[in-house]
Amino acid sequence: MRELQVPNFYEDKGNLFSQSKDGKSIYGEQVTTRGGKFFRIFSPLRSKLSSSMRLGLKPDLRKGDHMLYLGAGAGTTASHISDSLSAGTIFAVEFAPVPFIKLTSLSTIKDNVYPILSDAQKPEMYGMFMDRVDVIYQDVSQPNQIDIFARNMNYFDVKRGILMLKTFSLRSDFSIDKEIMRIKENFSVQQIKDISRFHRGHYAITVSSN
Repeated sequence: MRELQVPNFYEDKGNLFSQSKDGKSIYGEQVTTRGGKFFRIFSPLRSKLSSSMRLGLKPDLRKGDHMLYLGAGAGTTASHISDSLSAGTIFAVEFAPVPFIKLTSLSTIKDNVYPILSDAQKPEMYGMFMDRVDVIYQDVSQPNQIDIFARNMNYFDVKRGILMLKTFSLRSDFSIDKEIMRIKENFSVQQIKDISRFHRGHYAITVSSN
């Protein structure tokens, strides 16, 4: 296996894997063993992060990062990020009760995942639960998703961010160029990947604060 720039992420024969401490399958994904170590397959069809990396995105993640994950859902992607941030923490915010139940179950397996049932539009409601935020990962299907991203980046004074932009949640007059310009008003855009090949109408965007 070839180790990638992202901690504990590997590539082998076109497949992406995260190295797991315990070797447990979280949502039915295949787990393979190499040299006494466990690797969970990370399918691009199951995760926008996986698909964006498959298409060349190089997210700036570090083992000790404290991540704020907005729109964590049931925790599929969060479980792999948990493997990556082996010395860090994921504060996983989800608004919908049903996926939050699964997210809570994930936290009993991955002890660096902390589920928070809250609205991503209101960082003041969950900011009390975290001592610091090094990076924000957002996958929120809301028309004001860029505003939500900017509000959280600014509220927590975060230097790095990863935004999964869902274009058909935006206005009818959507233009990706216009949306990128909106993001550039507040942040330096590092990478942009159209991941529609795997997730229709989505772009993966990494930024740093100005």
